[in-house]
Amino acid sequence: MDISSMIMGASIASVAWVAFVPWTKLRRLKELDERDARTKGE
Repeated sequence: MDISSMIMGASIASVAWVAFVPWTKLRRLKELDERDARTKGE
């Protein structure tokens, strides 16, 4: 495996990571907000 393909794979992986992680955090925040709203509503 040459250097350029390693760099290409690393850049694709990092872009995918940066795109993926915020969405999982947002979804978790939304779940926590809904749970908090339910407990306050009772």
